[in-house]
Amino acid sequence: MNAKTHFAPLRLCARILLLILALTSSTYSQTDLSNLEESVRDQITTAQAALASVAKNPATTKTTLSEEYGRLGQLYHAYSLLSAARDCYLNANQLAPTDFRWIYLLAKLDHQEGRFDDAIRRYQVARKLQPDYVATLVNLGNIYLELNRLEDARESFDSALALDKNNPAAHYGLGQVALSKRSYTEAIDHFEATLAQVPDANRVHYSLAMAYRGLGDAEKAKTHLAQQGSVGVRVADPLVDSLQNLITGERVYLARGKVAFEAHRYADAVTEFRKAVAAKPDSITARINLGAALTQVGDVTGAVEQFEAALKIDPARVNAHYNLAVLLSGQNKHEQAITHLRAVLNVDENDLNARLLLVQELQKSAQLYESLVEQSRLAYLLAASPKTELRNGARAFEIAQRVFNATGAAPHGAIVALALAELGRCREAADWQRRMIATAEREGNTDLLGKLRASLKLYENVESCRPTNETFLRDLLFEKK
Repeated sequence: MNAKTHFAPLRLCARILLLILALTSSTYSQTDLSNLEESVRDQITTAQAALASVAKNPATTKTTLSEEYGRLGQLYHAYSLLSAARDCYLNANQLAPTDFRWIYLLAKLDHQEGRFDDAIRRYQVARKLQPDYVATLVNLGNIYLELNRLEDARESFDSALALDKNNPAAHYGLGQVALSKRSYTEAIDHFEATLAQVPDANRVHYSLAMAYRGLGDAEKAKTHLAQQGSVGVRVADPLVDSLQNLITGERVYLARGKVAFEAHRYADAVTEFRKAVAAKPDSITARINLGAALTQVGDVTGAVEQFEAALKIDPARVNAHYNLAVLLSGQNKHEQAITHLRAVLNVDENDLNARLLLVQELQKSAQLYESLVEQSRLAYLLAASPKTELRNGARAFEIAQRVFNATGAAPHGAIVALALAELGRCREAADWQRRMIATAEREGNTDLLGKLRASLKLYENVESCRPTNETFLRDLLFEKK
């Protein structure tokens, strides 16, 4: 086989020029490795050199070259060099189109980057190549669920359960499908099956609460709302999970520290995260994780030092700001905590935890009007967050009522209607909206009046009124001063 004909169509892998440009190590890669620690740079450049050596050998087979491209792609992927990883996987897949690994990992990159059409297409190819890989089916189901293709989602999750009848991620996906279809009993069965396998997945409790509310069981709904949290459930994915075995240096210590932290072995976590900081002193992740671990062992001063060091590296790092705010709040330094929380929300206005803590800090510092403003924003997010798993209609209703009782303002009353809609109480939501229309009429607020009348249609004579795009309320609440 002619070597040039064989290799010419291949994509540049991390801007590597193969054969036809008579590669040398000096022309090898334009991928920026400068931010990586020395041991990682050495690891990657060694892998690049191995690929170059194989590529230059005229006796190299397609299978061997594909394997080398794939290995380098996995290494890039492990270090989140995703563009370079994609190029390598594309080459590996072109050389070995029936190798499940490369088409699956390409699909995973598409999925991560929100290229859903490409991800679906590639996952479907991967499914044909290796029908018993459960993660492919769950990933497909999750994309279909996000696109509201409920029947496609159901088929994918059902197929996953046919392979693994207790798979928690597949049960959770089917529960979400059933919840969207108002099949509340079926949803409860799947969510309970999820928790049976992963008891710590406390995010599932919110979905259970919504299902019980749909059945009219307010007591069980309340019980599950009280248990909700932020821990979700993910499908086991051996191919992607194994990428962690490739990392070295700082990232090894980060991985070990994470395991220790999640096991509540905080002293061990401190030790590992200190090693990560020593390996790469400008690592924001290492410093934030060390700060979190130091907080758990009671070293608040040390934790503050780490978070402040992280902010010197990146002044916009939201988790450093948030963690500092928590510590400052505990020291009754409310104004400083408020400053850090506003920095978080300037970057991500949808951060519910930061918004809730800001409400509390404003109250403690006697800024009552500002506290009401933030409570309104919090209620909106709890009722209409784009991430539906973060919604809490009951909490939104409670907060929105409290704010409206204090202000009597029509926009705040409209948030009460929005919360009722999230709870599925469409008729009550419509009644509240009509009250706010009357209020706007009395006040002569014609601009708001038109928007309230338009959005009333979302609550009247409909089977489901769950909020989707109450953009005028968002604009009113989150307008920049």
